Amino acid sequence: MVLLPFFTSAYLSYSATIDQEVTKSYIASDYVTAANRLEQQIEEQKLRDSKAERVDYSSLYMNYLVLCHLYAWRLNKPDVALLKYQELNELRHSYKSASKLARLELLYIAEIYEVKNDYPKARENYENLLKELANFGEKENDDLSILISEDLIKFVKYQIDGLQLKAKTEKRDKPLLTKLKLSSQMTHQFFPFLAFGLAPAVGYILSSGKSIDLVDWIKQSPPDLSSMIQNYALILATSASTVDESSAKAMEAYLSKYPESYYSVQLRYLFYRFYKESEQTKKAEKLVKDLEKIAGKRGIELIIGPDKRFSSPEKTWGTFRNALIEGNIDVVADCYVPGQWKNRKTFALLGKEKMKEIGGKMGDIGKIIASEQEAKYRIRRIEEGKEITYYIYFYNFDGEWKMRDF
Repeated sequence: MVLLPFFTSAYLSYSATIDQEVTKSYIASDYVTAANRLEQQIEEQKLRDSKAERVDYSSLYMNYLVLCHLYAWRLNKPDVALLKYQELNELRHSYKSASKLARLELLYIAEIYEVKNDYPKARENYENLLKELANFGEKENDDLSILISEDLIKFVKYQIDGLQLKAKTEKRDKPLLTKLKLSSQMTHQFFPFLAFGLAPAVGYILSSGKSIDLVDWIKQSPPDLSSMIQNYALILATSASTVDESSAKAMEAYLSKYPESYYSVQLRYLFYRFYKESEQTKKAEKLVKDLEKIAGKRGIELIIGPDKRFSSPEKTWGTFRNALIEGNIDVVADCYVPGQWKNRKTFALLGKEKMKEIGGKMGDIGKIIASEQEAKYRIRRIEEGKEITYYIYFYNFDGEWKMRDF
């Protein structure tokens, strides 16, 4: 695992060392004091490292991320932030553990260049991060790590596509992210891990023990990516059990602050689901119209409802079998629960002819036990003259039944 330790154990070790002076200053909007204290902490960590004392790179890394965020978006010193990011990149070579972590700072370096209207430089950094995330996804077998990689890839592609809209060039490349299936997105389920890694300042808010007015907090936040990610995480936390008037107002404040962002799309869908299930039809329809406008403007297909090909375990199995016969690896992979890249690799290695042979020999499946969320089926096959039973597990994701462990 690579990303999983970064977004879990890395944050746990970091949260244990969160400086209360930085927390107090950050919550009080005294960003000069917060930045000065972070500078001091970083220098102390570097000094310990020079004395061959153990220094946790993830903690140092997150301190840098917060410091650069403060310089770029709270103290209006983007060039200083770029210099600090450069320091961070140079430090990376001094730590063995750093080589196992994606350079997520590229996201924020790209953002600064984007704000400077240097779109080629912004795209270069976004694309470099995209390559790193793709490499991580290819290497990883842990489901959560793969899911996080997949979502970040979509996020970065969304950012790159947004550059073309800002540049307003006559000739545009085809969007990198042409389709986003919201009905089976699991972003909200693993987002706490993602938020602490991408926006570690959220730790100051949570560790302060101080209640904040989330609507005012969002309104006063800068429009940068780190704040966007942080505030999305806070809304998810307040709406974890149910949606009430305060969380609905926070959602409206968020959509006003970050109207067409990647996570505003995700948030609209989550609230749409709640409004639809609670029969608040007008509110649900409004969010759908917003999504349709964003889709039309960006040239992206936003899929809201469940895919009928996966409406039951039997339907999914039939889709899977036909995809094997046709040699369609994309559809084969889509039959599995999100994050199962290892299955794509397996079938890619087999090749289309072998996939067709396997699919042609597959019979029907028989149900053993099923509930609304999970199901266990079996299939019997003759191998070397013996009948062998295989078990297939299905899970329901927002009305779509996906396979696992077959």
